[in-house]
Amino acid sequence: MKQRKLNVAALVINLTVFILTAYSVAHNFRQDIVRIPEEVNGHYLTDFTGIYSFRYFTSLSNVFAAIASAITLCFNVKNVINGEYSFPKWVTILKYTATCTVALTFFTVALFLSPLMVYYGKSYFTLFKGNGFFFHFLLPALSIACFTMFEKSPVSFNNTYIAVLPAVAYSIVYMLMVVFNIWPDFYSFTFNERFWTLPITITAIFAISYGISVVIYFMHKKIKVVK
Repeated sequence: MKQRKLNVAALVINLTVFILTAYSVAHNFRQDIVRIPEEVNGHYLTDFTGIYSFRYFTSLSNVFAAIASAITLCFNVKNVINGEYSFPKWVTILKYTATCTVALTFFTVALFLSPLMVYYGKSYFTLFKGNGFFFHFLLPALSIACFTMFEKSPVSFNNTYIAVLPAVAYSIVYMLMVVFNIWPDFYSFTFNERFWTLPITITAIFAISYGISVVIYFMHKKIKVVK
């Protein structure tokens, strides 16, 4: 009975994450939406549309989480049908890594980018409007809740290092793109083109990413909601 409850709860959440992510990505490509340009630090927030949205860690992390949810969903369905609770190790590691990735998105927006919006004279909730509500809050929250409460296949502590690899890879790419002026510094990691701050910022991101992976690991291990 416990296994069935875990599978059904995870199935529902994984399906919800996949559907809402697919909707949000498709919404970014709609041409009939009236968008009012909003400038922050010399860059327009409406660049978060269409193919340009995939420059952002937010989009990439949420799509990654949706793919991981879809893969896990297949095993949820199989487990419900067979009355078991069995997941390949690679699926669990994939879902854990994806969960840590979207958790980083949520905490970056909540603790760094949203306060930065206030500094630039905008509302704290600017980045939680429209698709931002799904990508910056709801989908990360659902992903964290699903993995820590309902997906109880064991995770090794050594996997905490694997979980930070997407953030590390993106940080390196972002730094190179900004330094060579291919992308604008839309995350304001250089604090108005103070490029000497980039190594400090990137190192902080690595540390925060690993801290999040450790917290998610212990939440997954300790939280028990189904008996």
